[in-house]
Amino acid sequence: MSSTLMRVVVLSLMVVGVAAQGFSQGGATGAITGTVQDPSGAVVANADVQLTNQDTGVLERSVKTGPDGSFNAQLLPVGTYTVSVHAPGFTQAKFPGIAVRVTETTRMTAKLSTEAVQQKIEVQAEVQTVNTTDATTGQAIESATIRALPLATQNFQQLLTLSSGAQAELNKATQLGRGDVRIQVNGQREDNNNYLLEGISVTDYNVAELTNTPLPNPDVVQEFKVQTSLYDASQGRNGGGNINAILKTGTQSFHGDVYEFFRNTVLDANEYFLKQTGSPRPVIQQNIFGGSLGGPVSPGGKLGFFFVNYQGTRQRSGDSPGTLISTFIPYVPASDRGAANAGNLAADFNVGSADPVAVNLLAFQSNQFGAPANGYLFPLPSNVPAGTLPGDLVQFTVSKPGKFTDDQLTANWDHEFRNSRDSVAARFFFSNSEQDIPFGAGGLQASLGAPASGTDLNFPYQLPIHDRVFIVSETHVFNPHLVNDIRFGLVHINNTANNINPVTAADAGIDRPTNNLTNSVYKFTLLTSGFQFGPTPQANQAQTQNNYNLVDNLSWVSGKHNFTVGGQYTRVRLNKLFPQVFNGQLFFTNTTDAFNKTVSDFGNFVQGVPEFSFGGGGVYN
Repeated sequence: MSSTLMRVVVLSLMVVGVAAQGFSQGGATGAITGTVQDPSGAVVANADVQLTNQDTGVLERSVKTGPDGSFNAQLLPVGTYTVSVHAPGFTQAKFPGIAVRVTETTRMTAKLSTEAVQQKIEVQAEVQTVNTTDATTGQAIESATIRALPLATQNFQQLLTLSSGAQAELNKATQLGRGDVRIQVNGQREDNNNYLLEGISVTDYNVAELTNTPLPNPDVVQEFKVQTSLYDASQGRNGGGNINAILKTGTQSFHGDVYEFFRNTVLDANEYFLKQTGSPRPVIQQNIFGGSLGGPVSPGGKLGFFFVNYQGTRQRSGDSPGTLISTFIPYVPASDRGAANAGNLAADFNVGSADPVAVNLLAFQSNQFGAPANGYLFPLPSNVPAGTLPGDLVQFTVSKPGKFTDDQLTANWDHEFRNSRDSVAARFFFSNSEQDIPFGAGGLQASLGAPASGTDLNFPYQLPIHDRVFIVSETHVFNPHLVNDIRFGLVHINNTANNINPVTAADAGIDRPTNNLTNSVYKFTLLTSGFQFGPTPQANQAQTQNNYNLVDNLSWVSGKHNFTVGGQYTRVRLNKLFPQVFNGQLFFTNTTDAFNKTVSDFGNFVQGVPEFSFGGGGVYN
């Protein structure tokens, strides 16, 4: 495949110095800060504070309170923690259920009881549920919420608009595919957003949309957050929204689930307007199935913890853009079709002669538009009213279900070393999906996911997407006050947009400069009649990008102050095949000559005289 190589190197350096009221977190971590008090409310200095991950039972961090009774644990993995506090003269206390959310700092106040007898007690801490450590606007959505809210295609990105300042159009529940979201934050364009997975950018540097980005399913996502404004320098490279998803990990006990989300035509009610016209229910069949398993790799998690998930999607929909055509087209009787009837065709459409390309296309036999087309590529509708003349507009309706398949695998591993002074995590995500849209070859925006018009006679369009993500991270605790988190990520995105040709340029007799590069016919646009016929104006497109990310954050706590310094290096290698308008587009309108002879737009198509054209003769590569 011929391609153009684009290399983009981005190097960013962030230095943030803040006082005790502000804390900067790495892209995939959170923090806990708090104050230890005695029963009277006085602070307790030099108390031992231990933070244990409740899911894995691993002691993540040990710190001591300062002279003011405060403690601060930075760059913690997202999760739920038990905070244990012990100080001489006080009963050891445990505070369970302390949530650490991505990019947020959880504040708590731990009150101790005086020691009367040797005992350990479990109490509730005062935890601030509102983020008061910085001015960032955004909201973290946890796994329970993701699972509880209805998602027609199990795409958690449809929940991104729960954050203030974010908006997107609603997805139609019957739409083919994974239910792509086009999110705008504070009125900015979609390409101003930054998309992160475990703190690594998975942004599509080709078109900067969510259409082709890696999309783990909700059973894999532990939580996600959309930051819409005022986030710090460690969060993202753009000025729009910063979207960060964190994946699940294994726990100290085995757990798993299997699931299927099922839809079928026989369970659906017909739409009101379809029922009024006597039309049957459109075909809608969807099976989203999978399972997860997580737990310790060895007894006690000595070799770490694992989590794996597989999900498959099989979908057929006849109520999605590109699966239904309902339009009006010129009537071309069988007596006007074929080389032997070219004279009749020209006479019926009031032109001097019929162009051979038009003759070939009108006579071409194909099942592209199903039984209602009566075997012709350009349909010959049935039930034409008596007295209908050639060129009169007649209604044509056809429905053909499209298909969508997706197979994805997620595998995660976490391990603690040297009494939790070193923590290593690995994440792997694999996804192969494909949309087959029977009438999806619309205009120039078709390759970007724009819906095809239901009034056009579009050819089939195929949209395969292959995503791969590998992330490895290491957190090192030099001492309770100095912690470093480093991450490396490899993101592979490959997507193509293919015209599936029911007829080729050779079949139609089209001779143009780009025939050695594409065998599709032109896109024929009849402006006056209001419909189009053919493939997309652009030829087949493809892009493969391999993005390499290295992110590091170093946090140092000194008394009441926290300093964070970090850097990010991103290398983008993009191979792109982008023959934008190599199929070409011909436009036809009604015309009147100097002798007041009027020729319809379809008549001009018959005689091969477009009013103007677009593309079809450009320079390749």
